[in-house]
This record gives sequence, C-alpha cells and structure tokens, in this order.
Amino acid sequence: MPSLTKGQNGPLSTSQIVVSVELATAADVSALLVTDRGVVRSDNDFVFYNQPTGPGVSLQQAPNGPARLHISTNEIPADIDAVRAVITLDDTSSTFGRFAPPIARVTDGGGRELYDFTVTGLTSESVVIALEVYRRNLDWKVRAVGQGYAGGFADLVRDHGVSVDEEPTPAPVQTTPTYSPPATPPPAPTPPP
Repeated sequence: MPSLTKGQNGPLSTSQIVVSVELATAADVSALLVTDRGVVRSDNDFVFYNQPTGPGVSLQQAPNGPARLHISTNEIPADIDAVRAVITLDDTSSTFGRFAPPIARVTDGGGRELYDFTVTGLTSESVVIALEVYRRNLDWKVRAVGQGYAGGFADLVRDHGVSVDEEPTPAPVQTTPTYSPPATPPPAPTPPP
C-alpha cells in the first residue's frame, strides 16, 4: 500500500472508498463537501456525528475507534469538488503535539488498503484536515493535506462556510423595583372645622 506524504496525491480506481484514522487518543471524524471555491453549499454538506449522512458520504461508527467515512464518489453531486476528511480531538484543551501523529487510511469498499498518510508536523492544533478525496476532470483522486487549525473546530468549519452557533447571550437579569418611602413625610391632614 502506498504511503503518501503531505501534498502528494494518488488515483482512486474505485467509486466506493472508506477513510479511517488511527490515533492515540479519543477523536471525532467528520467530512466537509466543498465546491471549487473551498466552501460548502449549505450546512447539509457537513457530515459529523449529529448529521451522519450527506450526499455520497456517510459516517459510520467503527467497532473499535473513531467512526469511518464511507464515500461513494459516483453519488457526489457534480458541483462538489472535494470531500475533506477532518480529525478533531475530543478534548478541546489538548493538542495533536502531545500524541503520536495520526494516521489516515484509505481503503476500498471491501477493505483493501489503497493509501495511508501519517500526519506529521502537528503541534498546537486540536483539529486537522487529514486528507481530501477530490475530482480531477472525470476521475477521483486522494490528496494528503495535513493542514492543522490551532483556532479549533469552529474556525475550521467557519472557514469552509458552515454556520456556527455562537455561545448564547445570557438573558438580562430581571430586577423587581423596590418601594422607597419619600424623603420628607407628607403634611399631616388638617382636622375639619
């Protein structure tokens, strides 16, 4: 099985591929389906644990380890240029530099290994685009990307056009007005004549 280095690519001879990762700590795998401008068409093009299917891509839980991306290139819409496989550490306060480099593997639908890519050079990042499956004319290829994001997951998906809910603004504190007696007592009533 050929090992890719950062920036290297290779042809895909099958339309059914699976992307999996090996990592020494807990992590999530997700996918961004991007146009030739490098952004999603809508939030439906972001495949992750809360939205495990997208056009031509599904996220399926592996028996041991992180979920796997199952990609059917023949089902990917014509205006999608690439599927980017993303690894995000579960512990957002941690970084890839604390662990052995993650390994992304590409297999065909039957489990035959096609490529692997050891994502080296990560230090302060907590999320990384490991690789991408991309369209070149009528063919599909895989490219080793290895682009980390020190700013975290929200920065990565925002850069790709996904809407990110910000932290909710706290509701204003309601105060009940209190009664304050007047500073000077009112004049005493005068007795009737």
